Order: sequence, then structure tokens, then C-alpha cells
Amino acid sequence: MFGGMKGMGDIMKMMGQLPKMKENLMQAQERAKSRVVTGESGGGMVKVNANGIGEILTVKIDPEVFKDPETVGPLVVSAINLALRKGKELMAEEAKSSMGGMDLPPGLI
Repeated sequence: MFGGMKGMGDIMKMMGQLPKMKENLMQAQERAKSRVVTGESGGGMVKVNANGIGEILTVKIDPEVFKDPETVGPLVVSAINLALRKGKELMAEEAKSSMGGMDLPPGLI
């Protein structure tokens, strides 16, 4: 019975920390927004830069890629997906860092 009461105290303590946690996550998001990750495909013939909040910043395509038009789309999609995946990982690292190393539940960021 006393274990249950202690658990309530822990929950209340955590609830009191929610505003600070929210502030920390917002700061992590700002840091991630200012950092750039790159996704490449086709041996570097397509390069996509994104930030840690999932915004595509630039797309660079080597003119050689256009010699085979059927490959342009898949190479661009691949590079975008890689850049977004790296951006998501960056955001997760920033969030974890801002929370003192605590893992956040999936889907929270």
C-alpha cells in the first residue's frame, strides 16, 4: 500500500517538471532546426540537405543523372528519405541530451 503512495509522489513530482521538460524539448528543437544533415544517393550524384525538424533545405542533382531519366525520381526519393531519417535521429539525440539522457517514448518528438 505504501509503495502505491510513493508512486503517486513520483508521478506528482514528474508532473511538476513538465513545464521544464517542455522548455528543454523546445530548445532541442531549435538546436536541431539549425543543424544540417545530408542524404546522398547514386554515389553522391544526388544530395539532399535537411535539418533536424524534417525540413528539406536543398537538393543538388549532378547533370549526369539526367542521362537516364528513369533513375532521377528513385535517386531523389532515396536521398530525401536518408536525409529525413538522419534529421529524425538528430532530433532524437538533441531531445535526449536536453532531457539529461532520458529516452523519450517513440512518437513524442
